[in-house]
Amino acid sequence: MAKPTSPTHAKKRRVAVVGGGRFAYGALGMVRAANAGGAGYDVVGWARSDAAKAMIKDRGAVVADSVTAAVSGADIVIVAVPAGSIAEVAGIAAAAASGDQVVVHAARGVGAGFALPHELLRGATCWKKIVAIGGPLYLDDAGTGRALNAAIGSRFDEAIDAVRALLRGAPIRLSATHDVKGLELCGAMSNVGHLAVGLAAGAGLGETDQGLLHVRALLEAGRLGRAIGAERATFSGLAGVGDLIPRRVSSQRKHRDVGHAVASGGDADNDVTALEGAITAREGALWAERHHVDAPLLHAVASILDGGKAAGPTLLSVLDTELGLQAA
Repeated sequence: MAKPTSPTHAKKRRVAVVGGGRFAYGALGMVRAANAGGAGYDVVGWARSDAAKAMIKDRGAVVADSVTAAVSGADIVIVAVPAGSIAEVAGIAAAAASGDQVVVHAARGVGAGFALPHELLRGATCWKKIVAIGGPLYLDDAGTGRALNAAIGSRFDEAIDAVRALLRGAPIRLSATHDVKGLELCGAMSNVGHLAVGLAAGAGLGETDQGLLHVRALLEAGRLGRAIGAERATFSGLAGVGDLIPRRVSSQRKHRDVGHAVASGGDADNDVTALEGAITAREGALWAERHHVDAPLLHAVASILDGGKAAGPTLLSVLDTELGLQAA
């Protein structure tokens, strides 16, 4: 009688988290929740600082000694770094990257030449199946018992499905779109809006003016979106309006706080010019000028941060121009 064969066990899927900031912390927590629900992912993380490495360990992941070691063999790669660091990290990861990997990011900014995050990732690697996460994903709310909400965008349905499967056991609701450009642009312009609101508050402008600056940011995002071929509906959905409106009630976000400090003469204890919103304002203003897109808020924020112009009069000059009724 033939000896029965052992059942074949499916290979565990591997998730790599590259970076050590808030999104890395949240992503590791989400994967841990999925594993608690029986998902069974192997998780490895990489970060520069000792504190971030300790965080990766505390969240139940193995710490890799390099970016390439983390990325090699992973089914899903979560790139948890700001937009300004994506090109550098992707360039290092390229040696271990595979075209079959699903790559997830939540960057809210742009690179040189107004390159969107998925363009930075694709320009440095063979990665194609890129998923952008945006919308009102507030990791501070993770302990409230309420589900988080996020918009995810990818050109590949299989990549969207992979992220849904990854987060199936986690308390998060996902709304999907194929409009990666629009979703990423909304996130980048959201940070410009928060910077502008912080600058306005620091300069003594009232809440109505602050709210109108958020509207301006969304309208300019729509104009830029039309120029790059994004879908209009994205800007009125969860990634656009859905991002700005909930964030309007919080004054604790970094961009708003730094903007307030700059305009009020306080201590901006960050390198302001390296913030995602500051880079987006600078690169966006240059891009808009080259492509003849009306973007007075981008120009105003860039001129305040880089040119030393007074925040109050500069923002009032934007608010005093005709608003217009359509974003795109």
